[in-house]
Amino acid sequence: MRTEITDRFRHFHAHYLAEKGKKAMLQAYCHALSQWVQNPNTDVYHIEMLFDEISLAVQTDELSD
Repeated sequence: MRTEITDRFRHFHAHYLAEKGKKAMLQAYCHALSQWVQNPNTDVYHIEMLFDEISLAVQTDELSD
């Protein structure tokens, strides 16, 4: 299940990025992330884990589109 979701997300990312561009992609991600964080059903632990992963990712210089 996780592999399928990962593949689906990567496909969506590549398609949306090619169609709309980086700025629109970033805006979409920021909007979705903000909505997810504000959702009372979202576990705070998972929010913290995601922010930790984002922080580590930007420090590694291994990011690509």
